[in-house]
Amino acid sequence: MALYLHLMDNNIDFEAVFVDHGGDWPETYEYVDKFVSKYPLTILKPKRKTKFNDGSEIVDSIVKFCELKKMMPSRVARWCTSDFKRAVLNAYQETPCFVMIGFDWGERHRAKIYTNRGREFRYPLIEDEIDRNGCIEIIKKHGLKIPPKSGCYICPFQRVGQLRLLRRKHPELFCKLERLENNNNAERAARGLKPYYSFKKPVRDVAEKGIEQTELWPDDEFPPCECGL
Repeated sequence: MALYLHLMDNNIDFEAVFVDHGGDWPETYEYVDKFVSKYPLTILKPKRKTKFNDGSEIVDSIVKFCELKKMMPSRVARWCTSDFKRAVLNAYQETPCFVMIGFDWGERHRAKIYTNRGREFRYPLIEDEIDRNGCIEIIKKHGLKIPPKSGCYICPFQRVGQLRLLRRKHPELFCKLERLENNNNAERAARGLKPYYSFKKPVRDVAEKGIEQTELWPDDEFPPCECGL
């Protein structure tokens, strides 16, 4: 968000793109809906052809893809980012072009200036030494709320605190995550494989008991989801 506003403030011509892969938190979608009412934003959706036991289907949601394939995103093979984000952007971009990435000054260790098939990757916030606090000030200057942390609610890299927040705030999405985990392990068992847990143990155990942590909330603070799991 800060990158968008920073480029706009400096009269740099650009097109901002948001890939709606169907797995973002509701708060992110709410923010995007409000943002596009004031600022131009191109929204893309994946078109992933999916083969599964009973046939094939073109899906635009990573959650639907996992449901059909009976699989989960993995910490090892990051196909989710590649197939449902990077591939969508690459197909849309017209080369040659600059690809502006919103790492701030505090994340400069992540920046790699390189070219790939007519795309040159740049980091304007790092180039102008704008840190996280500077990003917040840019957003506030435009009278906008600070956006929530974005990320997929089935991401294997999310923190335990995020998983617990999902369980408490969005129990219906937590149940989808748990159902994906159960279906994935049922499929693995049918192939003679051990269960796979993104967080080393079932997501419900992580959310309700944590990993070497005490519970944060009493059981009655978890809204009933009636999913039958």
